[in-house]
Amino acid sequence: MSRTGQIRGYGLGLVALAVALSTAGYFFAGQILNRPPERTQPTPRNVVTVSSAGRTLELPVYRINEPRPLGAFPRQNLLANQGILYRFPRAQDDAWTGLGLKTATSVAFMDSRGKILAILEVEPCPAPPQGRGCPSYAPGVVYRQVLEVRQGWFAQNRVGPGAQVSVKLLEGNR
Repeated sequence: MSRTGQIRGYGLGLVALAVALSTAGYFFAGQILNRPPERTQPTPRNVVTVSSAGRTLELPVYRINEPRPLGAFPRQNLLANQGILYRFPRAQDDAWTGLGLKTATSVAFMDSRGKILAILEVEPCPAPPQGRGCPSYAPGVVYRQVLEVRQGWFAQNRVGPGAQVSVKLLEGNR
């Protein structure tokens, strides 16, 4: 093979290599750009103060005003020392469910001023059983707010009906 033929062969090889690398680069860039965003655990922006039997406890919470059907992201990934505070625009007497939960919760039903009226233990129901719905838990009271925490939190902290709950914004979230 002549010297010119060798150079042409190397040149074609380099062009083929450049095309292969750029094609692979476009492919991987497309994979990265089309990847769904990673869901990170949001952080609670509020804290509730629970006053009961001369004690005061603070608990970081997610606050959800005008809740839609239960299944909110933080509800599925609720950590041990945080909760979710649901505030309803009108009085409710609906039953509560564990739909979408991965772990059991304790649920306090409160009036509009934050007085705990009833507490129920709710079992998780990640998906309704075949042909049946998730169990419902009726509080037997009319409520305007609900505080949902990991199961056992109220009992562990000796919080029961009559305790007072107030909410404030966490520092740095103003």
